Amino acid sequence: MIIFPQEVLYSKVLIGSLIKVMQEALLVLNASDEIEIANQAAADIFGSPEAEHLLQRNIRELYASPEDADKKNAFFREEGHSDKWEDPFVRDDGRVFVASYSITVTRDTESGKLFKIILLQDVSEQRRYTQMIAEYTHSLEKNNKELDQFAYIVSHDLKAPLRAISNLSSWLEDDLGPSLSGENKDNLATLRGRVKRMEALINGILEYSKVGRENVASETVDVNKLLEDIVELLSPPPHIRVNILPAMPCIETPRILLHQVFSNLISNAIKYNDKEAGRVSVGFTEKESAFEFWVEDNGPGISPEYHETIFVIFRTLQARDKYESTGIGLTIVKRILAAVGGTINVESKVEEGSKFIFTWPKTNPEQRNHEKP
Repeated sequence: MIIFPQEVLYSKVLIGSLIKVMQEALLVLNASDEIEIANQAAADIFGSPEAEHLLQRNIRELYASPEDADKKNAFFREEGHSDKWEDPFVRDDGRVFVASYSITVTRDTESGKLFKIILLQDVSEQRRYTQMIAEYTHSLEKNNKELDQFAYIVSHDLKAPLRAISNLSSWLEDDLGPSLSGENKDNLATLRGRVKRMEALINGILEYSKVGRENVASETVDVNKLLEDIVELLSPPPHIRVNILPAMPCIETPRILLHQVFSNLISNAIKYNDKEAGRVSVGFTEKESAFEFWVEDNGPGISPEYHETIFVIFRTLQARDKYESTGIGLTIVKRILAAVGGTINVESKVEEGSKFIFTWPKTNPEQRNHEKP
């Protein structure tokens, strides 16, 4: 095909315009590896005021390390296209940066000479962020291992003496028998109560530390059966009735997490209920992307000013001597819900009972209720 002069001119203008607007740095080398064409992006990446400042320079001058240039020498001699490389290059001001680049070697059909096309991108910031993420991940893994080690120490080295104290107090009570006064018996009972509270506190701290750090496998959870198991385990006193609404859903979710949330909320509803005929109700509403569960009681209620405080770790509204409480339960609940992407809030007034409402996201958008026969 014959290319007329005006077509040649048009092609040159078109190619020149494309080179100027390219985002990647472009270098075209001659057979001697000298730069014959460079765009403005190349000038920017190498810190040159204009692209012309790069012309006639040998590509070896731009490598930060002569060894890296030697390793790529073979790719400048054979026709073809190289994969992406990453090497340090040097700017005009002497600063070193890392570039990701490819090399394409082709032959001019008219002159028969080789020329090389190099496309580069500065990846120094990307490499720096990658390194920072790697260091942060390593640090996080190290901290998690130290936390696990701490949990082990707490579990074994602190619980053992607590059990010993509890056992000793029981033995003293058995040995002294009738000689113990009523006050001394009460004191020993109080001591054992404090030991149980301390052990519960340790268990609560351990559970709190694990939330969000351990990957828990999902399984199909029949919420109705889960709630029945929780109520049986909690063994509410005869004067408190727990009512579970029928047709609770089946959910694909980590069972232990949902168990902890319900267990803490129902346990609190039972523990703090001050009515002669206590009532606790559990129900749900299905939303588009989540199940909205609620645990409601007819207990003493909570003043609105404390609706946020109750979720703060170690905070309790009742005297610890009146109710054995660690002040961690609701904090664990909130942390679990934050980890799974749910929310929790409370509706309550003094002497009007409390209603804790939490959302549990659906892991499967098609998940729907399964009514029990």
